[in-house]
Amino acid sequence: MIMEIEKIFKNLILADFIVIILMVISSMYQPSEISNIYENLNDGLLSNFENFSRIISISLFFLYLFTLNLLYRFISYGKPLYLFLVVAGIVLNYFSGSVIYTAFSGMLDQIGGLISGAILILLYFSPIKDNFK
Repeated sequence: MIMEIEKIFKNLILADFIVIILMVISSMYQPSEISNIYENLNDGLLSNFENFSRIISISLFFLYLFTLNLLYRFISYGKPLYLFLVVAGIVLNYFSGSVIYTAFSGMLDQIGGLISGAILILLYFSPIKDNFK
């Protein structure tokens, strides 16, 4: 049973990695209509700190990828770091203003949220939590 949960957990981490990479790729190839609309949207509270916001976003992205590696290898500090990054991502999204997704990007965002939720549940409410001691 434990081995099955570990396999599911590791597959979720790999799926999360793939979804994130696909989200980055899809954001680079948005249709021009989406890009034009996006330029006219409210930038949120972070609009006054655009460079700082961009640096924070890129840093959190690479830290998230690093944390997925920690979780995959069951390294103890990956667990609280993952929780912090999920919460930080939610807060950053809230303060970043409006966003428009293509159907594909929106689907990837929703799948990513589901995967993150599943990872958190396994991290804190399953026998997987004992692997991080």
